[in-house]
Amino acid sequence: MDAPLNLQNLKNGLSKLTIREQVSHRLAAMVQSGILRTGDELPSERELAATLEVSRETVRGAIQMLAAIGMVEISQGSRTRIARTEGFPQYNSVTQPVLPGRSADEVYQARLLVEIPVIRAAVERIDDNGIARLRRLVDAQRGMVGDTVRFQISDAEFHDAIYQASGNELVAGFLHELFSFGMEYRRHVLLRKDSVPLSLADHIEILDGFERRDAAAAAEAMQNHLNRIHRTTLEAIAETRSLRP
Repeated sequence: MDAPLNLQNLKNGLSKLTIREQVSHRLAAMVQSGILRTGDELPSERELAATLEVSRETVRGAIQMLAAIGMVEISQGSRTRIARTEGFPQYNSVTQPVLPGRSADEVYQARLLVEIPVIRAAVERIDDNGIARLRRLVDAQRGMVGDTVRFQISDAEFHDAIYQASGNELVAGFLHELFSFGMEYRRHVLLRKDSVPLSLADHIEILDGFERRDAAAAAEAMQNHLNRIHRTTLEAIAETRSLRP
């Protein structure tokens, strides 16, 4: 008879990862999800440390770990670049991917079904420190309007901070996977004029709902955000297909 699964031991095993390793895995997952792509320059150590809320030494160590496996390239006097995106272990939060073969419409409907209730739960459960983190991310995004890569990293952190605030790690991981869907097309969308400012405006509205502890307002702002993301993603998919020979 198989021994029962000891959830506490599993939790303890996961918690043995150092902060440096956690940041390394976090950055690697961004590469594998398409948030970061080959040739992209990473933000400075200072900015990454501020976005991820860790020390610069931790960021430096995490980047060195990724350089050791060939995922990034460190050059003296210039920004660290993404060197390769394939051929690495899976670092995504959900071990078994659920999205291959799924359509943009399916993912959009799933996000509406799951993410909107999660927003309401997050508003009810988030503490003052959590709201302060959302505020810091949005404030930083105001200076990223002209930099798609920096904005996408902060965007992912903003959404993940909300998912984590719901208090359900499993749902947070699932939503991260949904968020990562279609990043190839999201990059295409964000290169459009005014696209990043519109996303920033959405984030400001979502943050306002959290700051006022108004679950209905935050949920409505997130739904409007998801509606716009879905519409522009479909447009990007159509544009990309029309360019193919």
